[in-house]
Amino acid sequence: MSTPDARFYITTAIDYPNSAPHMGHAYEKSVADFYARCARLRGSDSWFLIGLDEHGQKIQEAATNAGKEPQAFVDEKAVVFRELYDFLAISNDDFVRTSEKRHHEYASWLYETVSANGDSYKGNYEADYCVSCEKAVSKSELVEGKCPIHDRETTKIEEESYFFRLGKYRDAIREHIQQNPEFIVPQERRNEILSRLEDEVRDLSISRSTFQWGVPVPDDAEHVMYVWFDALSNYISAIAAPEDRREQFWPADCHVIGKDILWFHTVIWPAMLMSAGIPLPKQVYVHGFILDKDGRKMAKHLGNVVDPLAVAREYSVDVLRYYFLRAFSSGQDGKFSLEELESRYNRELGNDLGNLIMRVAKLVKSRAGGEVAPTEKASALPSDELVKSFFENVDKRDHHRALDELWAFVRSINAHINEQEPWKNSDDAAVGAILYDCLEALRAAIHLLSPVMPSISAAAAAQLGFEIGPLSSGAAAGLGAGETTYRVQMGDALFPRREKPKEKKGDGGGSEKKAKKKDGGGGTAKDPFAKLEIRVGRIVEVGPHPDADKLFAMKVDVGEDEPRSICAGLREHLSESDLADRKVVVLTNLKPAVMRGIESRGMILASDRTDGAVVPVEPGDAVPGDAVTVEGVESSPKKKLSKSEFDKAPLEVQGGRVTYNGIPLKTSAGGISCDSDDGAPVR
Repeated sequence: MSTPDARFYITTAIDYPNSAPHMGHAYEKSVADFYARCARLRGSDSWFLIGLDEHGQKIQEAATNAGKEPQAFVDEKAVVFRELYDFLAISNDDFVRTSEKRHHEYASWLYETVSANGDSYKGNYEADYCVSCEKAVSKSELVEGKCPIHDRETTKIEEESYFFRLGKYRDAIREHIQQNPEFIVPQERRNEILSRLEDEVRDLSISRSTFQWGVPVPDDAEHVMYVWFDALSNYISAIAAPEDRREQFWPADCHVIGKDILWFHTVIWPAMLMSAGIPLPKQVYVHGFILDKDGRKMAKHLGNVVDPLAVAREYSVDVLRYYFLRAFSSGQDGKFSLEELESRYNRELGNDLGNLIMRVAKLVKSRAGGEVAPTEKASALPSDELVKSFFENVDKRDHHRALDELWAFVRSINAHINEQEPWKNSDDAAVGAILYDCLEALRAAIHLLSPVMPSISAAAAAQLGFEIGPLSSGAAAGLGAGETTYRVQMGDALFPRREKPKEKKGDGGGSEKKAKKKDGGGGTAKDPFAKLEIRVGRIVEVGPHPDADKLFAMKVDVGEDEPRSICAGLREHLSESDLADRKVVVLTNLKPAVMRGIESRGMILASDRTDGAVVPVEPGDAVPGDAVTVEGVESSPKKKLSKSEFDKAPLEVQGGRVTYNGIPLKTSAGGISCDSDDGAPVR
C-alpha cells in the first residue's frame, strides 16, 4: 500500500440553495465522501468540508419570488441540504455557510489584502450576464442568445464595479499548471484550461452595486462582493474559525468540483491566492455531469429529474453510493439509469457479494461450528496486491477503476470456492484452511468497500466476525493477516432479492409505462433480450436422468447460495466426463419445469451443428454468476420467462461468437463463443 499523507483536507463546491437539492449534489458529495473515508481508512488526519453559497443575485431573486427575506430563505434551505447529506451518510467535518460571520470576516480580509497589494481598481462593468451561472457569458458562448448551460436568456448589465487584476497572473498560473501535472485532474480538463490561457485573460469584476445581498466591500457600503470572489474563500474561512486549522490543513489536498465551474477554481481562485501570498491548493478534481439515459442533462423543464432521496429510500443509501462510484467513470459525464442500477444491484451486489458472504457464513456454520481459527498455510487469496492497486487508483482519483479492482477480487473469491468445493471435502482441517482463506480475503475486500458502502460493510463485518478499522503499512496492508479468529454470526441478507423494479418518473425522460406496452400500444416495446437473464454456470454434478433416456440431471453453480437443478437433453451428444466441472452459459430466469419428476430451473445454451453435433456455449474466463449482456440493451429480466419469449430474442453464432442482432454477447471477462456454424441458432 502506498504511504498516505499524514493529513488530508478535501472540499466540495458549496451549493446554491436557490432550489431543492438534486442528483448532481448527491453525486458530488458521495464522490468526495469516498475520498475522505479512504483517507481515514489509511490513517490520515483528515478534514472534509461541504456547505452552501448563500449570496448573490440568484439567491436574492429566489427569496423575493418566495416572499421571504434572503436570510430567512437560506436558513430554511440550509436545513433541507443538511438533511439530504445526513441521509446520504456524508461524513463531513464542517458545513460552511457564506452568510456566517466567520466567512464574512475572512472574505473581507482577503479582499483587503488583494487591494492592499495593488490588485484592485474601480471601473465600469458591462456584460451579458447569466444570473443562474452568476457570470458573464461571451457572445461566442451564447446559443440563440441564451446561456448554453441553463438555456435562459442573459441580462445586459452595466454598473460601476471594482476589478481584480486577473490578467496579471495569467502567466504564473499557466506555469504552475505546467509544472504540476496533478494540479488539475483529469488530463482533459487540464488541457482545456491551458488552451484557454493561451488567449488574453481579462480582469475580473469583483463587486456589484445593483443589489445588496452579499458580503459588503470594505470601505464602500454601496458595493457587495461578486459572489464568486466571496464564495471561493470559503475553503479557508471554514478552517480559519471558529478554530484556526490553517497551519494544519492548508493548502487543501483536493477541491472536488463540477466541470462547469472549472475556470473559477483553476484560474480565478489561484490568482486570488497568489495576490494574497497564500499557497495554492494541491489539486482540483473535476467530475462530469449527471445525464439521463438518453444523454441529456437532467433539468426540470425536460421532465427527466430523478430525486436522489427517493432512489436512496427505494434501494438504500449504500446502493446509491455504490452506483455513483461504480457506474460513472471518474471525470466523465454519467448516464443515470434505474434499470442499470437495478441490474448492478442484482448482479454485482446480490450475486457476486451478497451470495458470497452468505455461502461462506453457511459453510463456516455447517462445517466449522461457526468459528475458524488461523492456519499456518500461506493464503491462496493474498490481498496485498489488491490493497496496493486499490489505493493507487484512489490516489489518481480513478474511483471507478479502484472498484473494478475490488470487484475482480470479489469474483476471484467466488471462483476459489467453486474450485476448492469444500462441500465435497471430508477433511475438516482442509475445509477450515479454505474457509480461513476466504474470510481473510473478504476482510480485505470489505475494508476497501467501507468508504463506498459504510453501513453494509459494517453489517458484513459483524456477520463474519471482525471490525473495520484503519489500515497501516504493515503485513497484508495492515490487516494483520493470519491473526484473527473468525466467529461467524448468520444475519439477514445484505441485498434482499427484489421482485420487480418500481417505475420511476423521469428515468431517462420517457414514460416507462409506455415502454412496457406491446407494439402498437402507443409506445416503444421493451427489447426482447432485456427480458432474459443469462449467467455463467459451472456443472458441479452430472448424471443420467433416471426416467428419461435423452436427459442429463445436473447441479449447476450460477453464483447463488446453492447449485441449481437443471435437466438438459445432451445425453445423445456428450458424455458425463464431457460435462463434469464444465463452465456453461445458462438462461436462469426460464420458468421452472418438472421433467419426469425432476425440477429443472434453467436452460443450458447450446447450438446444433450441421454435422449433427450439439455444442454448448463457452463463457471463457468468466466466473459462475457473471452476467451475460449485449451492448445497447439494458437488462430488465422477467421473473418467469416463457420459452416463446426466449425465442423472440434469437441468438446465433457468427464467426465463432454468440450474437444478438449481430452484436456479440459478453461477460465481464469478454465475449462468449460457440464452436458451431455461422448462422447456427443458439437455444
